[in-house]
Amino acid sequence: MRHRPLNPDLHRHPLVGLIVTCHTSYGRLIVRGATRYANLERRWVLFKSLERTFDANSEWPQFEGAIFAGVAPEVFEKGRKHCRHAVVVSGNGDPALSPVVALDDIAAGRQAAEHLIECGLRNFSYYSWSPNDTYRPGRQRYLGFKSLLAERGFDHIECPLVLPTIEARVSHGHRPALIGWLRSLPKPTGLLAFDDGYASDLAEACLEGNIPVPDHIAIVGVNNDDLLCESSWPPLTSVESDFSRMGFTAARILDQMFHGHEPPAEDRMVLLPPLGVVQRQSTSTLAVSDPNLADALRFIREYACAPCSVDDVLRAVPVGRRWLERQFVAHIGRTPHDEITRVRVETAERLLLRSELNIMEVASKCGFTDTNSFYKYFRRMTGATPAAYRRKSKAGNSGQQEARSQP
Repeated sequence: MRHRPLNPDLHRHPLVGLIVTCHTSYGRLIVRGATRYANLERRWVLFKSLERTFDANSEWPQFEGAIFAGVAPEVFEKGRKHCRHAVVVSGNGDPALSPVVALDDIAAGRQAAEHLIECGLRNFSYYSWSPNDTYRPGRQRYLGFKSLLAERGFDHIECPLVLPTIEARVSHGHRPALIGWLRSLPKPTGLLAFDDGYASDLAEACLEGNIPVPDHIAIVGVNNDDLLCESSWPPLTSVESDFSRMGFTAARILDQMFHGHEPPAEDRMVLLPPLGVVQRQSTSTLAVSDPNLADALRFIREYACAPCSVDDVLRAVPVGRRWLERQFVAHIGRTPHDEITRVRVETAERLLLRSELNIMEVASKCGFTDTNSFYKYFRRMTGATPAAYRRKSKAGNSGQQEARSQP
């Protein structure tokens, strides 16, 4: 470590800029993590903006240090002139200019590939990187994704499309080409999208093109932006990045710099591993090749909570009951009735954790006609009553979040 003299008066209450775009969970979590570190000793004075986006015309005071995330290059260049020390939270940051904290994007790509293989998929593609892409996170996620597939003996299908701009995504001008490509893929195919925003774009294109997800196309995003993942249909599986941890780490590095400890060259790029894949319905399936079986699974996933019965499935899919029973047991390991119940209980689990509905309301929303049958099936599948599951899971999540807050 290189040391520089420390001025005690200067560092008593340093002014720290959080130059972070906060209109997404990415930015707000970084601010949350940095603030948590700052509050350990309550010495820093924080300069931040949660209501507006920083731009090159923003007026800032002189900072002792600043953390930058999600801002344009010209904003970073201006900001560096207003601070003695800077740390960037971005996989596209340049460690030659300032220390960088980022997600290990190669590991994220590998975890996504591992998850899709575990779903039983044998066809894979990546919606983002092209050979001409210079954006480092996209390139690294692609390399991690491709390398894990190759190690497991799988090839991947190159995406021929140029990733649309945000403006194109809003106008949907790219949708016809995207839907055409999705329809051309072998079924089923597992797709990793660069992030949750592009994963949501894939899910919307599949919905518009009447392409079943996850039965024909299974989708994984990156970052686990819970609002974006849960508001998509179906809800999106995603690799958990934990940006709060990155904000905490960036603040700790900044504090070390305040005390004269400049990171050596080999420590100026800190890559934090992803915390794993958070599975939701966009990959909640076992891959099957028979289109009738895939259609039956899709129908159950969409209408199990309507509620629906096995007779409803048979009216929607032109097969016989005996064939349906045999195919479900052979490929899914469950009867059609058991699969309907599984989807209902899975939905109930999400509602118990993410809503304030009471137990009777949850049972009704999930297609159970009475609370006794709801309790019976829920306990059989989870090992707990609905009330006990809600209490235990919420307590566990709180503990997990607290554990994640540690550096």
